[in-house]
Amino acid sequence: MIKPSSANTSVTFENVETRAFLSEATNHLHQLTNCHSEIVACDLHPKFTTTNLAREMAEADGSPLVQVQHHHAHAAGLMAEHNLEEAVTVVCDGYGYGTDGGAWGGEILFCTRESAEFKRLGHLESQPLLGGDLASRYPLRVAAAMLAKTGVDVAPWLRQNSAHLPFGETEANLILSQLAKGTGAVETTSCGRVLDAVSAVLGVCYMRSYEGEPTMKLESVAIGGKDVLNLKPILHGDTLETTTLLRLIFENKEKLSLTDLAYSTHAYLAKGLASLAAEKALALGIKEVGFSGGAACNQILTQVMRKSVDAGLRFLVHEAVPAGDGGVSFGQAVVGGFSKL
Repeated sequence: MIKPSSANTSVTFENVETRAFLSEATNHLHQLTNCHSEIVACDLHPKFTTTNLAREMAEADGSPLVQVQHHHAHAAGLMAEHNLEEAVTVVCDGYGYGTDGGAWGGEILFCTRESAEFKRLGHLESQPLLGGDLASRYPLRVAAAMLAKTGVDVAPWLRQNSAHLPFGETEANLILSQLAKGTGAVETTSCGRVLDAVSAVLGVCYMRSYEGEPTMKLESVAIGGKDVLNLKPILHGDTLETTTLLRLIFENKEKLSLTDLAYSTHAYLAKGLASLAAEKALALGIKEVGFSGGAACNQILTQVMRKSVDAGLRFLVHEAVPAGDGGVSFGQAVVGGFSKL
């Protein structure tokens, strides 16, 4: 089985070269092993370069194409690593194309090993990505949009920090205009974008120059902190609210310790997701709750989540397979393999 990765790519000159290399490497492995692909598995996103390549490979070989939702692949990889038949898994990262076409990233899924399907049991509150992909690079955009939802006048703060935007105050004014009109934003349930927003509000990181930079720096700041907010998980049905969290961070950033506010952010998200996942697991009679995705590399989130899961449940994380996107192709292979049975 040949699995192209699910990296978030677009067709640029650089990625044309990458695509060519992936195609050549795959053909070389076919010849080297004297085998052919029985199934081609890839990401669910219809516009990924790897999705298009996978489709071409499947057609050329006459093989079935199995498209696997990104967070399902994370969960399936964790389950296979621990040889589980079924599990409720918290999957948190920056982005994954959802079955509804939305931008997912803070999910609670129920998966069974022998099914290519999964059930979405819960998720983080949807938040606006003002400017789309720009918001993932400049978290001030996410923070401003989230704060504006609560009625906070973000204009003075945004203008004060406009030097951290590529086009300075001109861009800040454009953002404020978009907020006033309610335009220019898509919605996301991403855990990574919430952590990015907190990182910007606390002045930890204003621009992502490498994958996960704002969240990784926020985790570093949070080490040794304590939960000073003591904010109980705010649940609306199966959705964990995150807007109130950011508003409290904003209101207390000059009053409370930076380290403690950073830690409080992690504590709220971990406790809220863990309690909701545990509740779903107990209702389904499932004994295991897992944690996967890029955010599962965050030791504070993992430690707090482990302590928050009910004592009658087993909490599982990755031990051999990478928690981040390095493990996605393994999860795709697991789902693709069982879809053939």
